[in-house]
Amino acid sequence: MGTWTGGEGVHRPRGSRIAECSSRLPNTSARGEGKKGRLDGNWIEGGPREDVLPWEETGVVSQRLTGLVETTMSCPLPQEILDLIVDHLHDEQATLKTCCVVSKSWVPHVRKHLFARVEFHSSESHVKLWKETFPDPSNSPAHHTRSLSIHGTPVITAADAGADGWIRAFHNVVHLKLSYMDLASVIPFYGFTPTLRSLSLTHVPLDAFNLICSFPLLEDLSLVALLPAQGEDGWKPPSVSPKLTGTLNLRVFENPHSVTHRLLDIPGGLHFSEITTSFFDDEAESVADLVSRCSDTLELLTIEFHPDNGAFPSAPATGQYLTCTRRRV
Repeated sequence: MGTWTGGEGVHRPRGSRIAECSSRLPNTSARGEGKKGRLDGNWIEGGPREDVLPWEETGVVSQRLTGLVETTMSCPLPQEILDLIVDHLHDEQATLKTCCVVSKSWVPHVRKHLFARVEFHSSESHVKLWKETFPDPSNSPAHHTRSLSIHGTPVITAADAGADGWIRAFHNVVHLKLSYMDLASVIPFYGFTPTLRSLSLTHVPLDAFNLICSFPLLEDLSLVALLPAQGEDGWKPPSVSPKLTGTLNLRVFENPHSVTHRLLDIPGGLHFSEITTSFFDDEAESVADLVSRCSDTLELLTIEFHPDNGAFPSAPATGQYLTCTRRRV
């Protein structure tokens, strides 16, 4: 599965600029025949070209691709065969990037794998680069994305979640990870995709808990180090409930009772088949209630128990582990 890290998989008119972020372009050995020269690695043989797309260095990128050759060659293989070849390369990110400079006809199917996983980090430039590279969300490759990760607090506004915003373009995302984000940056993701089945929240405010119930097909949930609510704790149980039939990973050492209270309040109930949790001795009752709610569906329970209510453990080895497996007859 490929990961989008810049401007790969983009065709632009001559003279346009495509920016990269957070990765190095491969030092490819692929060759494409052009009218005057040949693309071989980072060099074009045969003299200067007028039909070359410039690339720029940004962020940690230290390698410059001199240009992309417009090829005129035609491939004798049917498109269906070419697509099967690209499918076999779905885990070869560097090769997928190289395929984008071979022929325009290769790009649409390459994008399916190259943009299957998209990651935005704390730098504001990542979101900015995405919006500049794909100004029209309806034509962006976001619909190919199945896994979306956002780490840190880039500039995300309510407009980004609107009908013409870039967030709604990721409407086929199945796995979502949000970490180290404030409430204002989390709100635009409420119900942004109807296909989400896995949600991971790390170091986000407890106010964002309603996000969980905005995805009706949600099965797997991970809650790690949630922060206290930024405003008044006006928690009200939602009227709808996700499926919650997969795995629950619960590692909350600050206000754990508030988290378990919210989980127990979800109207449709909890139906997790696997639970992994860490807690201190004074939280045992809340965890017991959580496990009890899943008694009909629970198959695997892993507990990391910390006898004294001290600080957040510096390493997992500070706790005592208990794993229980339920064997169905």
